[in-house]
Amino acid sequence: MLCNWLGTRAGFSVVEADARIHWRLRGAPSFDPLAPSGPFTTLVAFLPPAFAARLTSVIDTLPGISEHFRYPPAQLHVTIRNLDGADLSALPALLAGTRPLLLGDVGLGFTRETLLLRLRTDKVLRRLRARLDGIAGIRPPLQPLRRLAFANVLRLDAPVAGELLRSAREHRDALGGEQLELDELTLVSTDKVGSPDRTEILARYPLPAP
Repeated sequence: MLCNWLGTRAGFSVVEADARIHWRLRGAPSFDPLAPSGPFTTLVAFLPPAFAARLTSVIDTLPGISEHFRYPPAQLHVTIRNLDGADLSALPALLAGTRPLLLGDVGLGFTRETLLLRLRTDKVLRRLRARLDGIAGIRPPLQPLRRLAFANVLRLDAPVAGELLRSAREHRDALGGEQLELDELTLVSTDKVGSPDRTEILARYPLPAP
């Protein structure tokens, strides 16, 4: 568990360092909420409503967020894998017997394009992703994102203010390191931000407790 915790911290540190370098060299991030890219076929796990509401209330307290796109609470999710172009016929059998995911909250952080809730993976998720990566047509993400789990909360659309950077750092333990149990996976067709009017539920896969 300690190795997983250290690996998670190191992976997210690399991602955030990359974001800061990118902003310095390439300029501020931008995003048009009226024309998000997509649709994408994606396997996701939606955050429990009560936890999503608490997370949203924390984000509401952050300074410097008014210029950025905020994800609706009901759309907050963890992406398991992007399945665009993959052969989905084997998906039900591949997911059969998968236990609920237990993901640990390790605070807020940044990528080039988003503010996100960083999560610590468990063996169930890591093994599930390894099986999904064997599906014909799938394109696994590059390291280090391949091994990380997170839920985007803001899509950045302006320079990231110093006060937001500092406040996100101070809130890295605001949710108390809570462990999330995610007991359902959902196959969706959606755009880059999971807009409710552009999201189609293709299938649901409950994950029964052992």
